[in-house]
Amino acid sequence: MTNTRRLWVSTWIGVLGLLLAAGPVQANEVEFDRYVVHYTVLSTYFLSPEVARAYDLRRSRSRALVNVVIMERDGDTLQPVSGKVKGQAVNLYRQVRHLRFREIRDGDAFYHLAEVPIRPGEVVDFRLQVTAEGGDEVMPVNFRQVFYHY
Repeated sequence: MTNTRRLWVSTWIGVLGLLLAAGPVQANEVEFDRYVVHYTVLSTYFLSPEVARAYDLRRSRSRALVNVVIMERDGDTLQPVSGKVKGQAVNLYRQVRHLRFREIRDGDAFYHLAEVPIRPGEVVDFRLQVTAEGGDEVMPVNFRQVFYHY
């Protein structure tokens, strides 16, 4: 296993630990006919300095990381696929922050990452448009995240 792969695997094991233990993390999925879109949002403050450097992310209590994974159904299994993700984050004051997603490929896995500035206590509605590579269906993924004080 390459060092990059080990780092990525250890990163997401840490994220899964946060999902189980921390309040400011949210992990969900939205199902479509052929696809399942998984999304996670967490404060970049929870990333280790090594992970932040490896993926060019800025650790801060005032920044969140949005991670989107597109999975295609193949019988009873799901396979990760490439695609495009775009969207925006809108707070309760209707201030819009456009999200710039970049795709990270790690072996057979594809991750779409975007950072967004946040304020402690802020409530943000995320409105994403997800398209799998080779597909023409735009899959809307909408959710709300509360960023607690920590």
